[in-house]
Amino acid sequence: MAIIAGIGVAVLAAVLVPRLSSKPAPEPAPAPAPASTAKPAAQLSEPPPPPPPEPEPEQAVVAAPEAKPAEAPKAGPKKPKGCEVQECKGNAGVDIHGALRAKAGQVRSCYERALAHNAGLQGKVEVDVRIAPSGEVCSASIAKETLGDPAVLSCVLQRFRSGQFPKPAGGCIDTRVPINFVPPQP
Repeated sequence: MAIIAGIGVAVLAAVLVPRLSSKPAPEPAPAPAPASTAKPAAQLSEPPPPPPPEPEPEQAVVAAPEAKPAEAPKAGPKKPKGCEVQECKGNAGVDIHGALRAKAGQVRSCYERALAHNAGLQGKVEVDVRIAPSGEVCSASIAKETLGDPAVLSCVLQRFRSGQFPKPAGGCIDTRVPINFVPPQP
């Protein structure tokens, strides 16, 4: 790149200097004939090929400290046995339905707390619950909702997830619990 810039400056000087001075510039002497080992003039104006890329420095290898025994990853509370199946085929008896209705009544306190801040809050929530063969809750999630209050929904899920229900017959069960939140009438 520097060779091209130097040649460009020389050419520019050869063109401008004669025009600026009052005396004509002397004629350049004819170039000697190139020797068989010399490069032709056309090749001299081309830039030299770029240098090969430098090799990247090697990364220093640092010895790892002595490893401790592997620990199991902490992934939240352990799920009860029987939750890992894809489809639950157990039967919910009358006692389970009664316990689910009672739990739906208990989550009303979540809603009443929110009414203190928003007196017009109302809506429906449907909670999907999976109950293990032991009666423990495998999972609880919001299936549908029109309430629109994240704090109430979080409270409802927390209450269902911490619940203990009667043991279902024949394995785990999946059920949906509808809850209708309406403010009390004066």
